[in-house]
Amino acid sequence: MQNILRGKGNSLTLAFVSGFADALFFIHLGGLFVGLVTGNVILIGLGLAGHEKGWLRGLQIMTFPLFMLGAALAAILVVWLRPLQKATVWTMLIAAFAFATAAFLAIFNLGPTSACALLAVVAMGMLTAIERLDSGLGPPFSLMTGNVAGLAVAAARRLIGYKERPEEWGQSLTSILLVVGFVLGCAGGAFAQATVGVAGMLIPAGMLLVVALFYSSNSRKTG
Repeated sequence: MQNILRGKGNSLTLAFVSGFADALFFIHLGGLFVGLVTGNVILIGLGLAGHEKGWLRGLQIMTFPLFMLGAALAAILVVWLRPLQKATVWTMLIAAFAFATAAFLAIFNLGPTSACALLAVVAMGMLTAIERLDSGLGPPFSLMTGNVAGLAVAAARRLIGYKERPEEWGQSLTSILLVVGFVLGCAGGAFAQATVGVAGMLIPAGMLLVVALFYSSNSRKTG
């Protein structure tokens, strides 16, 4: 199992965090994705068609510039900080701080839930960008459509008896792990929303701190 997870632990954790944040805020606000931009495009379309979920369209539109802002912040950190691993660690720390801030705003009732969600959007923009900029984090965690397709390919190959080459098996396994991680994150986010609400964002904040700590430690060992 250790060999299977080697190089994929960061991506698996980030997939969980992504699913957790998306599920929590989607349920809490009745229809808003903080990490899946495509999902918000669909919801905006529903709003334009007069669907009942359209009442959130203003907030959904705001996710686009804020997600891009988060991605831009990660890109700026990569330019400013060297080596690359240092920028990655700071990106995760800032994203964790944004998640934690959202949780504390909710706990102490210091602002609307929409503000908490938009903080999460910025954080997800940063995380999505940094995994593209730093391949050392592992395989992409945010491409769920591609990962589900990979899962289907792996299943079809098994059914027809195709013997996968080692690199193909690795790709299939990665898709399976990331989809499972995302689904478990969604379940965790749904449970947290039902029990503690937005305060549950302390969980992904803590997970990011752990990932940043280990990533920084491993970078120093290999540097």
